[in-house]
Amino acid sequence: MLFPTFDFLLFALAVLPAAWGLSRRPGLRTGFLLAASYFFYMAGPKTEPPPASPAYAGLLVFSTFLDFACARGIAALRRAGAGDHDPRLRAILAASLAGNLGVLAYFKYVNFLVEAATDILGALGVEATGFHLDVVLPLGISFYTFQSLSYTIDVYRGRLEPETSFARFALFVVFFPQLVAGPIVRAADLLPQLRRGPRYSRAGMAEGAFRVLKGLTKKIVLGDWIAVQLCDPIFDAPQTYTSAELMLALYGYTLQIYADFSGYSDIAIGLGRLLGYRFPENFDRPYQARDIAEFWRRWHMTLSGWLRDYLYYPLRGALTSRFGAYAALWLTMFLVGMWHGASWNFVVYSNLHAGAMVFNRWNRKRDRSTPLRRAFVVVPALCVALVLGVTGRTVLDLDPPAAVRLAVLGAAAALAVALVPRRDHGSWRVVRVALLLHFVVLSRIFFRAPDLDTASAFVAGLVHWDGLGVRPGLVSPAVYAALAFGFACHLTPRRLVDVTLFRIFRTLPGPVLGTASALAFYGFMKLLEGAPKAFIYFQF
Repeated sequence: MLFPTFDFLLFALAVLPAAWGLSRRPGLRTGFLLAASYFFYMAGPKTEPPPASPAYAGLLVFSTFLDFACARGIAALRRAGAGDHDPRLRAILAASLAGNLGVLAYFKYVNFLVEAATDILGALGVEATGFHLDVVLPLGISFYTFQSLSYTIDVYRGRLEPETSFARFALFVVFFPQLVAGPIVRAADLLPQLRRGPRYSRAGMAEGAFRVLKGLTKKIVLGDWIAVQLCDPIFDAPQTYTSAELMLALYGYTLQIYADFSGYSDIAIGLGRLLGYRFPENFDRPYQARDIAEFWRRWHMTLSGWLRDYLYYPLRGALTSRFGAYAALWLTMFLVGMWHGASWNFVVYSNLHAGAMVFNRWNRKRDRSTPLRRAFVVVPALCVALVLGVTGRTVLDLDPPAAVRLAVLGAAAALAVALVPRRDHGSWRVVRVALLLHFVVLSRIFFRAPDLDTASAFVAGLVHWDGLGVRPGLVSPAVYAALAFGFACHLTPRRLVDVTLFRIFRTLPGPVLGTASALAFYGFMKLLEGAPKAFIYFQF
């Protein structure tokens, strides 16, 4: 079920008052919210192509039973005196990891792994025939798998006591506001709230309503509408557009994906507040970041934090050398990228961001004590040029002049990032933000393009820069205004947008607020024309 639909409005109008009415009856409330969450999941979004079968709700049941049982088994062994190195504890944890990640790997990655193996064998001269399984990615599997796994791992580490109520744990796994696209809420954050019960306040209800309205505005105006008016047509056939038009589509998609995903997170957080619970923030103005590490601390924060705590830190503890630190960082960031999708596009995207993180760590820690050591920055820049040039020729199949341009642009960007002073104020901060933003914008080619051939055509169109500009009539003034408004709001300080707007929202009289909300919903329906697009992160 999609948030910006009339179906969900009817669902919310039934569920919210009932949940409020059951606030003093915790058992009934838990059962009601659990049933409502499963109904929400099985109703599914009405999209084209259609989503996975409602029967895939059985996977939710499987993950719930598996992790509840594993955590209970771990706790029982702990009470019996089992130590950290007891093989029985590790076996139970391995069962949880294998069950959850095995299901995720099958539904999300099996076809790509077969395709990748076939392509690699073909490149080596070995004839191989692949196959394709007719599987549909279950809605939200990447989110609820990680959420459920965090519970078992925290119990194994002794940081969390196992939940005694199966119904309460099941609600933690399937709670509908953030079930299908996050934020990824950890058991240590949500289970205590579910045990304690909802906490309501006038400020909390106002904040929840404001977040829902803000999220819908992001999703519909800056997400769906910009996609239909600008991004989708250009990404469908990039070879028919000018270089400037391709770049404009990249700016549009960069705003679209932020508005789409952060809009979903805003709605989820707002619904949580209306139900009396707090979810963690998932975005913190990521396009204001000054380097790639800060970007990932601001973008999809619950995923980045999950992989940092459950993957990077254990790897870093095992790989103690200087090289090990870079290896752990690269692997973590590569998996962050591959979490988003299973295709060669995401292999390129993952390596771009993993490589940028490694370069950023080196740049922060490099020795600048002598002119010779400062000049050493040329070596990594030449490595960047070599990697991009070879990738352009072999992976993207660019012609030699285009591959050379790509290599030169990459080396120039690496030099610029390394040579710009790492100051947090003044014009240098603006330069650093602009450099990082354009790296993110350009990497979105591989995130958005439907396949590697389309991504290659997009890159070729950009590096050949034709100088033709944007043709008259292609982009309406309203689209330009939406782009300018979206980036302006995002690049301003939080207090000038979120805090000020919320203060105004809270002080509006009820009739004025109701009328404004009704007009906003009417405008949303006119923009969507009754056919909202599924949230981008539903496909992950």
